[in-house]
Amino acid sequence: MRKFLMMMLAIMLTATMSFAETKENSINEGEAVAAIQKSLTNDGVKISKYLVNKVMDKAHDLTIEALKRGQAIKVQGVGTLEVKDHQARHYRVPDENGTLRDVDAPAGKHVTFVISRGLYKDINTLLE
Repeated sequence: MRKFLMMMLAIMLTATMSFAETKENSINEGEAVAAIQKSLTNDGVKISKYLVNKVMDKAHDLTIEALKRGQAIKVQGVGTLEVKDHQARHYRVPDENGTLRDVDAPAGKHVTFVISRGLYKDINTLLE
């Protein structure tokens, strides 16, 4: 199941990247589905937008399940998604009167994304 998830993420990223060359900023889910379907059709794979959408939904569900279990998701050449703990913090915030008040942030978890070295180098060479 993990290999399936990585394969689907790679397909989604590849199709999205090819679509992103023609658009600025980000794309929505419908545009991503259309881009994936078009990319696979160009590669000789006949697949409907309905099926692509179902695969994307399943990849999303599997990603959420893996992160809930504390598993890292590594996509070769792209990066790693993982859940990390963060400690409780104490800090001071100015209020309306200009005085500082104490605020406590509870401990919790958050999802991080660490970009792969290769992708990092590719992106930075594009910016030069």
